[in-house]
Amino acid sequence: MMEMYDYLGMVMEHNRESKTVKINMKKYIVETIETFQEEEPEERLKSVTTPATNNLFKTRENVEKLSKRRTGIFHSTVAKLLFVAKRARPDILLAVSFMTTRVKDPDMDDWHKLVQVLSYLNGSLEITLTLVCDKIDKLSWYIDGSYASHMDMRRQSGAVLTT
Repeated sequence: MMEMYDYLGMVMEHNRESKTVKINMKKYIVETIETFQEEEPEERLKSVTTPATNNLFKTRENVEKLSKRRTGIFHSTVAKLLFVAKRARPDILLAVSFMTTRVKDPDMDDWHKLVQVLSYLNGSLEITLTLVCDKIDKLSWYIDGSYASHMDMRRQSGAVLTT
């Protein structure tokens, strides 16, 4: 028996027989891409196979800063992508997490990283998160946190739930 739920941009398909839940946010992702392209019609999304390039964590001095308008677009789009990454597309989480550290003062390198993630999503809309649980008698959480682990003294944390 298959049950479908639509909640906060997530479409969840619960299959009790196979003990799976599939989560997709295709409609939300398409809306995010369309909004970005309406605001930046000159920006073309290309065909890419990964959400990030090798230079994801590299920042350079003397790179042109984004205009106030583009900074707003960058910030808004990164926030939407973080919403998607945390709920249905963990494959983009690393790239989006890095971009969240850049929303206050983004530059053209950051803009290109955003376009890379949007291009990847545009070409991989059919990917869904599938959760499977064949037994639920024991759940274990593993949580880790570190403080002042980045150059700007920011912290980082993560968690994993296993059955």
